[in-house]
Amino acid sequence: MLDLFVNVNWLAVLAGAVIYMLVGGIWYGPIAGKAWMNEMGVTEEEIKASGSPTAAMIKSFFAAIVMSIGLALILYNPGNENWMEGMLTGLAVAVFIVGGATFPNYAFENKSIRHFLIHMGNVTVAMMLIGAMMGVWR
Repeated sequence: MLDLFVNVNWLAVLAGAVIYMLVGGIWYGPIAGKAWMNEMGVTEEEIKASGSPTAAMIKSFFAAIVMSIGLALILYNPGNENWMEGMLTGLAVAVFIVGGATFPNYAFENKSIRHFLIHMGNVTVAMMLIGAMMGVWR
């Protein structure tokens, strides 16, 4: 089991977490921010009035590290040795594992498909970029 971690590039794991946070900032800002707020039924003023997002961002960064480690365990083993293979692996992990695992939450919470797709768009773009980066940075 521990030999899984031998080939992991830990700097790339940290870079992957940073990429995830950057994509999230762009995704929930200019790309899909208004659509997400509409789906959540909140306004920008309400979000600003709710206080500092620092604690949530710190928790999100730790979750991004965990996700990045998971992708690294897949990518830094034989078979994913260039940016395209890494990107396609990131796409497959996002859609089939993350999407498959999280969609039931949206179904039971009666959230819309649009809400699910907004979140999955962020995860999919981020995982593809991280996968491409890890496919190159061995």
